[in-house]
Amino acid sequence: MDYSPSIDELRRAVDVHLEGFLAEKREQLPDGAPLIDEMTRMLGAGGKRLRPAFCLWGFRAAGGHRSDPIVAAAASLELLHTFALVHDDIMDVSDERRGLPTTFAQHGVNVALLAGDLALVLADACLMESGFEAASLDRAFAAYSRMRQEVIVGQYLDVKAGERVSVSVEAARRIAVLKSGRYSIEEPLLIGASLAGADDDWMAHLQAFGAPLGEAFQLRDDLLGSFGDRSSVGKPVDSDIREGKRHVLFAFAVAALQGEQLDFFVSRWGGRGSLTVDEVERLRQLLVSSGAKVRTEDLLADLCDEARAALAQLDMPGDSAAALADLTRLATERSV
Repeated sequence: MDYSPSIDELRRAVDVHLEGFLAEKREQLPDGAPLIDEMTRMLGAGGKRLRPAFCLWGFRAAGGHRSDPIVAAAASLELLHTFALVHDDIMDVSDERRGLPTTFAQHGVNVALLAGDLALVLADACLMESGFEAASLDRAFAAYSRMRQEVIVGQYLDVKAGERVSVSVEAARRIAVLKSGRYSIEEPLLIGASLAGADDDWMAHLQAFGAPLGEAFQLRDDLLGSFGDRSSVGKPVDSDIREGKRHVLFAFAVAALQGEQLDFFVSRWGGRGSLTVDEVERLRQLLVSSGAKVRTEDLLADLCDEARAALAQLDMPGDSAAALADLTRLATERSV
């Protein structure tokens, strides 16, 4: 079934809104122009605009009608995502994002911190100035505020996990949900539905769809981080290995490996610049031979099945169902 706006049309609408919004803020805050210009540079480097898409279709699925305010509210989530990416690149000491130098690489830690902070503050402004009535914004802000708290706590857990030799699969899954899954899919859906005035029962059904899909989204991201193609992913595909990400792939491997293979894996995983190309390749192969890659793919498939079953139970207009089905595929079958 056709639906409007299409994913590409929504991406363009969000980008047009952000361009105008940031230009206005640049005039209001001229001393902050370099920081806003940096946001514009990073936004212009690409991105799927998945979070705004899930927000808009959460709104439409709950009975909302297409309007400029929902595009503006949805666009706020892309600014929030910019904040998260800029700070993530500082913590990971990443030089490249979407094929371009990161804010951290371009300007150093101090400017990157401030650019990320301003992106977070402007995301709030973008939502609150979207044009919805105060009562609708008040309902939506509960999910929006919870989302901001969760992503920061998720990043904290990720940092603390990196200090440990190993991490359980359960802990790795919890980190994936908090640092990415909820703020990428589940909470954007709920923000959109809140703006449409959805009741608690509808929100619970929407959560049953968004929660497993959000985790599946992060698992795909983890798989791409070690097995993707650099030209598509937009950053080195050995970065997760060199940074020592304690994700589900890592947890499955540690649980399965033994002896010399386990010793090599835990001692060299996260070796950053000291890792040779051959060592990176051996670590990648151990993810395969240990069964970690297959087990992660199987878990991802199970989560997708759970999300699709929940989506089928949602009573909503056909165009919303079609759009959310397409977004499900885009989130979990993507190559970037």
